[in-house]
Amino acid sequence: MTLYTILDNIDSLCFFLLGTSVLYLFVFALLSHIKRKDIYPAAGKLHRFVILYPAYKEDRVIENAISNFLEQDYPKSCYDVVVISDQMQDDTINRLKSMSVTLMEVHFQQSSKAKAMQYAMENLDKNTYDMVVIMDADNTVEPNFLHELNKAYHSGCLVIQAHRMAKNLNTDTAILDAVSEEINNSIFRKGHVRLGLSAALIGSGMAIDFQWFKKNIFKLQTAGEDKELEALLLKENIFIEYLEHVNVYDEKTQKDSTFYNQ
Repeated sequence: MTLYTILDNIDSLCFFLLGTSVLYLFVFALLSHIKRKDIYPAAGKLHRFVILYPAYKEDRVIENAISNFLEQDYPKSCYDVVVISDQMQDDTINRLKSMSVTLMEVHFQQSSKAKAMQYAMENLDKNTYDMVVIMDADNTVEPNFLHELNKAYHSGCLVIQAHRMAKNLNTDTAILDAVSEEINNSIFRKGHVRLGLSAALIGSGMAIDFQWFKKNIFKLQTAGEDKELEALLLKENIFIEYLEHVNVYDEKTQKDSTFYNQ
């Protein structure tokens, strides 16, 4: 075999690998343009939700997020908001205590979102809730958020990813971050679901069956908790639904250095 033949084979292999990746993205990007016709009907039951806000030094944004969520038009007796406060200031903690939330204070040597969620699940009664909703400390939602989740859950969806989108577009970096997320939403969530595949999780705006989550949350070991959850769900053949009309507003990165770190 000549050197030319070897190089030609390597070139063909690289073309095949790159071509497969491009074809994958193209197919799901194309599928994302198909309009969805099925809509979940009104639920005959109001399920109970617990909303987790892991908050590590989130003094700047957490109060606004909680105030916003408490404006849900869902009955207040059917949901509880839990803030897992890690290294937040005393003034913030005192103000949160005056709000209609359950406050859990933690002090981890090595903080992580997974540890905060594990702590919360250790201290929540497994017989109290039907679904757990995971939010970031800056996330805000619309008043019908829980009603829409309730309809999907009542119809049989055990795991739901809402449409996370930009809250702010005030810098070039924020716009870049927002565009990147919408591309991912189209390809890896909307496109996947159109073909009957699970949507990709994104870390917040996620609703998961409470019993499954309580059983599996303690298996998480890395900072990529959404990808670990995806793998666990895949092993059990549990479908991840994507509700593109249910919005979760997320504050986008405004500084280049933070975007590069992400």
